[in-house]
Amino acid sequence: MKDKNWKDMIEKHGELRFFSSMAIKKAHKGQSTSAQELDVLFRVALSKEKVTPGYLKDAMGISKTIISRLIEQLESKQLIEKIHTNEDKRSYTLIITEKGKKEIDDMYYYYLNPLYALKENMAEEEFEQLFKLIKQANSILAK
Repeated sequence: MKDKNWKDMIEKHGELRFFSSMAIKKAHKGQSTSAQELDVLFRVALSKEKVTPGYLKDAMGISKTIISRLIEQLESKQLIEKIHTNEDKRSYTLIITEKGKKEIDDMYYYYLNPLYALKENMAEEEFEQLFKLIKQANSILAK
């Protein structure tokens, strides 16, 4: 074996997977919008710049195929709308619909509840340090 500490790394990987599954809320019963769809919805609603499929692909770190599927699902639920550009009818930006805004209002606390629990139960410095380290790790892994 190249890495003699691989068992320790497997344990760390398990902790990371457990944290991820606890931190990312799944859709609750009766809710038809998935966690990934909500992520797209939040990004479209909160972005200060025009949101394109390419922007979402880079921001979320997932494939263009998955982004296309998520957009199609959200559009079919009338939560987002495509605005085609004049220059190239294949290019478009996304905007949130009134129905999409209502979905966010109905879901944001449930979706963010794990983060609220961390914030309430950790010292402020620890909470901020956790997300500083997560951001640093994301930068390393995105390379």
